[in-house]
Amino acid sequence: MSPSPGPTRHPHIVVRFAVATLAAFVLVGAVGMFLMVRYARERAERAGAFHAAFVASSVLAPALSGLDLSRPITGDDAARVRELVNERVLANGRDVRIKVWRFDGTIVFSDAPSLVGKRFPEEAAELAEVVAGHPEMGISDLDDAENVAERGLADKLLFAYVPLRIERGGPVVAVAELYQDYAVIQEDIDAFVARMLPLLVVGLLVLYAAILPIAMRISAELRRRNERLAELLEREQQTVAELRDLAKKKDDFVSAASHELRTPLTSIRGSLATLKWEGVGADEAMRTELLEAAERQTKRLERLVVNILAAAGLDGDRPIEIEPVDLAETARAVAAELDASDRVVVAVPEGNVETDRARIVDVMTYLLDNALKYSPDGSSVTIGADSERSGFRLWVTDHGVGIDPDDQAAIFERFHQIDQSATRSQGGLGLGLHLAKELVEDLRGRVDVASTPGRGSTFTVSVPSKVKTGATRRSPVSTPAG
Repeated sequence: MSPSPGPTRHPHIVVRFAVATLAAFVLVGAVGMFLMVRYARERAERAGAFHAAFVASSVLAPALSGLDLSRPITGDDAARVRELVNERVLANGRDVRIKVWRFDGTIVFSDAPSLVGKRFPEEAAELAEVVAGHPEMGISDLDDAENVAERGLADKLLFAYVPLRIERGGPVVAVAELYQDYAVIQEDIDAFVARMLPLLVVGLLVLYAAILPIAMRISAELRRRNERLAELLEREQQTVAELRDLAKKKDDFVSAASHELRTPLTSIRGSLATLKWEGVGADEAMRTELLEAAERQTKRLERLVVNILAAAGLDGDRPIEIEPVDLAETARAVAAELDASDRVVVAVPEGNVETDRARIVDVMTYLLDNALKYSPDGSSVTIGADSERSGFRLWVTDHGVGIDPDDQAAIFERFHQIDQSATRSQGGLGLGLHLAKELVEDLRGRVDVASTPGRGSTFTVSVPSKVKTGATRRSPVSTPAG
């Protein structure tokens, strides 16, 4: 399984959030600014329309009361009204022009005498709407004919048409038009924006400052969860890899077990079938040889079954029983049991050690059987031991194929063999070293290996002298090998 790639480096999520949020707030601020200016303009223009209505009802209506508005106002009447308008309206610097319209588009009064009496028929429709109750307001188009006289008053003018009633609640007798310098209105707009803009900016900054810590906490939590998720994913990948490896080992074990179990059974059947041949049963030497061969294969089959049961933990618990054990005698007995007395060199001093006899017998059996199996035929295998203040050491040395350094850490795993094929040259199920390690650990000891490929291996067992009697662990109950 290929290793998972390292984490991809991205800009910190808080930085990205801060930049994105700042951009969003700038956009919100720009939109808010636009809406605020539009609101300020509409507010100022509505105020201009209200001012025009006030001038019409409070100044023009009283001044024009009693005058005939069906014709242009001239003479002393016009001078009187014009003086009043200049004093009370035009003097404020905001209002720059006043016109009073007859319904047919004729100007009957204006602060500009030159306009009085002029008729603009195209204005009649607009004036009719104002009379019908729809006052109009907007920016004057100074290119229109009726606005020629206003071109020099200001760069931009706000006009407002309002109905003129001489008496409150009375009929509309004319339409008043008031022109206002838009520069004054713009000052009102700018003043309103100047008051509201800092509030908008401060509000957005406060909101941004409040959101940023929340984003940082969320970012930290997301980062922790992402790290946790990455850990879980890595564990899951490791678990999948382990399951695949376990499945492969299971398949290899089943294949090897069937091969290993079939071999002694075939030999036993062959020996028994040969004994049934006519004349073979009468030959005592031949009969003895066949029976001994069948017995050897039966013991081998028994060891294989014991190993499988021990590895599966199906053979029950066995308590630790500490007693004096003669290691030299035990080593010779194990070598004889393996039919390898001629190949095993016992270099163990005479004397007893305090340990569990059954477990030491099993450990010796596993280590010697492994050494014999992976050594050339006829080569010797040495088993040695010595006593230490803290316990004793036991080692088995062979001159076989050796173990590659990359494989040495895995040889004590269950079912592990360097050659996993069912047709490998050496027998066994890959359980001996695993079981030996577990037995030594029962005694609170350890197993180490030193090996050079092509030159052989040495397995060393170190067992302490103080082990509590009665401790239990699942272990094989009869002498194993293989």
